[in-house]
Amino acid sequence: MKKRKVFEFIIIIILLLLSLVLFYFIFFFDKKTEVNKTADILVTQNNLEQKYTNNLKENDYSFNDPKVILDPYGNSPLTALIMFNTDTSQAVSISVEGKDDKTTINYTFSSSKTHILPIYGLYANYKNKITLKVGNKTKIVYIKTKKLPSDFILPTKVTANKTKINNNLIFVSPSSTGYVSAYDMNGDVRWYLEGSYCWDIQRLKNGHLLIGSNRQINYPYYSVGLVEIDLSGKIYNEYTLPGGYHHDVFEMENGDFLIATNDFTSGTVEDHVALMDRKTGKIKKTWDVSKILPEDEGKSENWESYDWFHNNAVWYDKNTNSIMLSGRHQDAVINIDYDTGKLNWIIGDSTNWSKKMKKYFFTPTGTNFEWQWSQHAAMVLPNGNIFLFDNGNNRSKIKNKYVSANNNYSRAVIYNINTKNM
Repeated sequence: MKKRKVFEFIIIIILLLLSLVLFYFIFFFDKKTEVNKTADILVTQNNLEQKYTNNLKENDYSFNDPKVILDPYGNSPLTALIMFNTDTSQAVSISVEGKDDKTTINYTFSSSKTHILPIYGLYANYKNKITLKVGNKTKIVYIKTKKLPSDFILPTKVTANKTKINNNLIFVSPSSTGYVSAYDMNGDVRWYLEGSYCWDIQRLKNGHLLIGSNRQINYPYYSVGLVEIDLSGKIYNEYTLPGGYHHDVFEMENGDFLIATNDFTSGTVEDHVALMDRKTGKIKKTWDVSKILPEDEGKSENWESYDWFHNNAVWYDKNTNSIMLSGRHQDAVINIDYDTGKLNWIIGDSTNWSKKMKKYFFTPTGTNFEWQWSQHAAMVLPNGNIFLFDNGNNRSKIKNKYVSANNNYSRAVIYNINTKNM
């Protein structure tokens, strides 16, 4: 009898537990979860531009009383629009006053009656002086900007030989967190983008900038693709691809993009390159580096099976119809035939490479010669020489010969190569 009561008690407990589980699923898991919605950026931009154009039509903004809009697209705080109308078609010259002559930015816009002028190069947290000139008339406009974000990276030391340089800006972009930005020769911030844009920032032939999208496709830093944008923060195109984008891209002569990408289904990363049709976004051709190089040779300290090559540069050389890539985790800059994908040569220390691969390496000549280590930014100069940034990690593949960080250095290096006799 007692056993029966115990059994019944257990059954009741089980039923209660099942009821609680069912209740939990009904009231917590069977709810429709609201997805965060973000307005399409191109639609948002179009609405803003329509608003600005209508504003200019509806109001009699003149050269003497122009309309100023700071950060017109909401992502480039050190830019502005100045809008006004003129009775006749006029060219407008603009000067953004710097803190000295060489940091003053000047540019001229073509003739028009309707003027919607982008202003670049403002200082943060500053009353910026803008001088507008039309014919023999001059107008001074002051634009006050906000402070930089609290987590903005600023130079700790600035050294510049101002007799050697002009008022160019130095553009910097992060690989993950941080701000795409531009600094003048004094180290002052003159431009930046809000949002997680990343990787190499390039000036396209049409004058726009090309940079990694602020939308991520995979951890830790792979973006969905590339964004074509201008300094005012206006986005013109986003180019997405299945394996996302990282590190580097090359604009081909016909406008197509040669892109460092991934094939996430392969089990490895940063060992694929894709050619994208600029107009359609379709992938026209791909190269798989794992079919060109052995994955387990030439290992640097950073090598891992998942990220064995770690390509961080893409460069097309028209003169040799070849593609140059930079494998950080093998301390190797490689060159492959564009059409066949066949390996042409390797720049780097041949330590830890097999005998069959030795023929692809160069023999160094000259005094004080050094190989590169964990390099980035490999490119072909107009004279055929190879430029790259030598990060200098360890300066050896042999552990007991590693150079410690406090005795080490990074450098820019140019190699002159002879591919006939290597």
